[in-house]
Formats: sequence, structure tokens, C-alpha cells
Amino acid sequence: DAGMHLKIQSLPILDNLATQLIHTISKASYPQIQDMMRTDGSEDGQAYRTLKNLFDQTRKVYSRETPFIDAIAIQMFQPAQQEIIRKANIATFISSILGAHDVSFFHLNEFFMETFVPLGHRLLKWQGAIYLELKTQTYISALMNSDGNPEEMLEELFPPDLDAQILTRHPDAPSLSPSEQDFIDRSRARKSYLLAEPRTEENMRELPKKYQWSDFVREFASCIAKNVDGIMNVPARSQATSNSKGVNAIADINGQSGNAGHAALSAVPNLGVNGKSGDGSAGKKPPAAVSTVRQPWTKPEEDALLSGLERVNGPHWSQILALYGRGGSVSEVLKDRNQVQLKDKARNLKLWYLKTGKEVPPALRGVTGELRK
Repeated sequence: DAGMHLKIQSLPILDNLATQLIHTISKASYPQIQDMMRTDGSEDGQAYRTLKNLFDQTRKVYSRETPFIDAIAIQMFQPAQQEIIRKANIATFISSILGAHDVSFFHLNEFFMETFVPLGHRLLKWQGAIYLELKTQTYISALMNSDGNPEEMLEELFPPDLDAQILTRHPDAPSLSPSEQDFIDRSRARKSYLLAEPRTEENMRELPKKYQWSDFVREFASCIAKNVDGIMNVPARSQATSNSKGVNAIADINGQSGNAGHAALSAVPNLGVNGKSGDGSAGKKPPAAVSTVRQPWTKPEEDALLSGLERVNGPHWSQILALYGRGGSVSEVLKDRNQVQLKDKARNLKLWYLKTGKEVPPALRGVTGELRK
């Protein structure tokens, strides 16, 4: 199948462009984002539009009818493939909210959970806050631009089984987390408030002022910037494989070689704002030291551990798990790890730097572990 062959060969390119797009936006301040989205001839704006156009053209290989790609519908069943598709959908979502406006509110609301909360994971606090405000903005837009029944609109946006919909994202954990329950409670309160609003012309004018679109966009941009690591590094539910194995798994479906995909990928420009790299990489990470735990550490887990050490200013393992463990406020990358495992892994990483004579990163300097003399 020529169409399937093209999709498989284009996956590395889609992955690269989506990653650049997400990191370009997440690293920019809100004023910089506004400048990028303008249609003037600024250098940053031109670079961003070039990147966005390349991404849009590549995305159309997978979906021309809808803005979001359905991995199952196009027969992308492997975890590595589905993760790339999810990343592409995140890039579409973020770029649309922050300036492109090429996706309807209906689609943004419909695909929010599937895009930001992969199967097996929970709705985090910041995601719930954004999701609630997105639903509110969707309601206001529908109210202002259609003659539909407000009660029916609210019933569709805030259905009675909203809690059940959230539970379908993690069937192995059949109860709501505190952050998910908070979202449900706030959603019910918001629905009741909007339902009780009088349908007068004055109230219709005041509602967009109370829930301003500009405030939502600014908060959305802030959340993406703060949580980009958790957004990009979602651990697979199955046993993780190395990056090289993941690429080979994508390329070798139906016996097809990945050489063409890699050749095309090398030709993709690495576009960023103000000359910064758009792929978010800051040099290769050192190979992980041999772990004493049975489950090998993945790169997203290592990155979360180092990020956590920086955020909490030292080896405060319970605080790191509060950020990245089960029900964490940033992500759940470390949900399968405990404090002892964090301590052992951090120590091994520090020893690796000491043994190789490399400078120990600031995040690891407070960790116990010294070379024996």
C-alpha cells in the first residue's frame, strides 16, 4: 500500500516538526508568542510560519479531513507510532489556541482528553484547569455565534458522566484522583453558574468579559511552558525501548526500510526563535549507570528525576514524587518509582560523572555518593 508506506516513512519527519513546534512555543515568552503569530515580516514570525507550514503539510499525509490524527483509524498500532501521533496532535492543539485558530472549539474540546491524557494516565491539576476554561470558552463561542439552546450546549460540554469519561483513560485505576475529583467538582459548579445566568443582552455582553479569551490564552501558554517536559515525555505503558529500537520498529513494519525516512528527516531544518534550537535538546545525556532495580530506567524518567532535583533544590525525594509520581502535579513519569529508587538512581548518575571526570551537574551535587580512594 503506497499510502501506508508514505505514512510510515514520514513518521520521523512528523515527530521532528511537532517537537520543534512545541518547543519553539514553550520556550517563548507570551509577548514573543504574540509577535510570532502576527503576520508582519518579523524574523521570528517568518521562522515560525515556515515551521508551521512544514508541519501542516506533513500532517496532511495522515489526515486531511480532520485537524487531529486518529492513530487507530490509520492503522498505527505500535506504541512508538501512537506517541508520535499524540505529539503531532499536541502541536496542532497548542498552535491553534495560541494563534493559528485553524481548529474549531468543538474539535478542541472533543480531543482534549485524548491529546493531553494518554491511556493509562490521569488528568493532572493543570490539565483540569485548562480543560475547564476551554469548555467555558467553547460555550461562550457557541452562545455568541449560534441560536442553539444554552441548556443543551451545557449538557453536551458538561455531561453527567464526565467522571466516567475520565475513568476510561485509566481503567486499571477505577477511582478518581484528587485532581480529577477537583476538576469534576469545579465543572459541576461552573455548569450550574452558567445555567443560572439570565439570557439578557447585557449578560451576554458581560460573559466574555468575565471569562476573557486573552486571559485563557495567556494561562494556557504559561501551563505549556511550565509543563512541557511532562507533556513531551510520557512513559509508555509497555516496557520502554531505546530510541533506536523505537525508530526501527516504526520503519520495519511490513518489511519496509527506514532509510528513506531518515534521509528525509536529515533535510528538515531545525527552526527556532532567535536562533535557538527548536528541538529542545541541550546536548546528549550520559548513558545511565547500571541500575540495581529490575525495571530499567527510561530517558523520560531520568529527565524527570534531574528536573525534580532542580525544582526542589536538592534530594527531597517525596517532593519530587509529588511533582512526577502517581497523581503528580507536573506529570506521572515517575509513577512506578519509589523514594529509594530515586535515591539510588541519582547516586548512580552522580558516580558516572565522577568516574568519567566530567563536571557534576548542579542538580546532582547535593546527592550522596563519592568515589572510593
